[in-house]
Amino acid sequence: MSLIARKVFVASVIGFVLLVANLVALAGWLERSGVIAKAQRIREEYLTGTAITVIVAMFVLVASPAIMLAVRRCQVCDAALFRRGKYCPRCGSRVDSSFTAQ
Repeated sequence: MSLIARKVFVASVIGFVLLVANLVALAGWLERSGVIAKAQRIREEYLTGTAITVIVAMFVLVASPAIMLAVRRCQVCDAALFRRGKYCPRCGSRVDSSFTAQ
């Protein structure tokens, strides 16, 4: 894990802890500003069960399989490679950096 990734992770954890600690205050502020009431009206009007089902079906049908199943494969032993690296952990052969969906 690089230094930047660690910094982002630590900042995210700190932000999450602060958000959870102030959740009641945040909920009260959203209620006073009217955001919760507006979201409830939008949900009741536009997000019916059928609409959610259609949206999920569209994501499944429109998204390319390479995005949904981006797994690298070893060209020698056909092992699935879930982590980054230049060599296959099973057979030790060098793996190219392109993604292939299976």
